Amino acid sequence: MQFPFPQRWFHRAATSHEALASRRIAELTASRREIVTAYEVERRRIERDLHDGAQQRLVVGLMKLGEAQLSPAVTADPALANLLGEAKAAIAGGLDSLRTTVHGIHPRVLTDLGLEAALRDAVDRADGIGGTVRVVCPHPLPVLPEGVLAAAYFFALEAMTNALKHAPGAQVTVLLTVDESLRVCVVDTGSGGARLRPGHGLAGMRERLAAFGGDLLLSSPPGGPTRVAARLPLLLARGESGIRMNGSGGIGSTDNVDDTIDRKKS
Repeated sequence: MQFPFPQRWFHRAATSHEALASRRIAELTASRREIVTAYEVERRRIERDLHDGAQQRLVVGLMKLGEAQLSPAVTADPALANLLGEAKAAIAGGLDSLRTTVHGIHPRVLTDLGLEAALRDAVDRADGIGGTVRVVCPHPLPVLPEGVLAAAYFFALEAMTNALKHAPGAQVTVLLTVDESLRVCVVDTGSGGARLRPGHGLAGMRERLAAFGGDLLLSSPPGGPTRVAARLPLLLARGESGIRMNGSGGIGSTDNVDDTIDRKKS
């Protein structure tokens, strides 16, 4: 059979298509990295503004109230002293609340120690949780872009909070695994029945993940358990590795989220 074009033409055409597809994938990955980077830059700006602005003003206000309480006019007037004490306590409470908010915008432990440690820290600091929530990370996680880590952290935190709110007393497991994507799965032993509804929490979580190529899976049959899983792309450029060596010198391998949970149930 005679081809109207030399075979090398088809080879060049195939190579050209492969190069074009590769370039488009690289551009898409780069644009998604820009999205998560911009999101993280804005988060840091808000954190800095709150820390250096509102927080510092509240600290100065507390100091001024402390000075006022030492005034002879105040010490001679019990009613005024009591009023200033209440005002100082209210501002101190607001300052504590603001510090918690600033800490939550981007936890330092997330940058310093990684996703697993940050989630364990959040569980330890949460009031009333006790032994209800556990964080499971079967294998070491690779080094990930900061924005991906932040998205995974806040997804896990929101899913965990939802589970504790809607299934009080249930056991909650946060599972972290990685293959071609970072996967965060939050499972609770509650009564199930969770649904994706427009304008509500789970739908908002799905939209935030979709902004940079992630997705959300929900399984919540009547009687439970409820499983909310996020898949977050690693956003690695061509040639970048998503594998790192673990502490014993071996390569940190990964397992599928569902397989790991099923093994722990058995």
